[in-house]
Amino acid sequence: MTHRKITLRINGRPYAGLVEPRKTLADFIREDCGLTGTHLGC
Repeated sequence: MTHRKITLRINGRPYAGLVEPRKTLADFIREDCGLTGTHLGC
């Protein structure tokens, strides 16, 4: 599966990574950025 580059800024801090297209943004924030307080809403 092809990986995609993602870049974003959370609380003023930049984050970047290569992810599979099926990975959710919440999973990227938790697993790759180490921000474990992130929760999914309904």
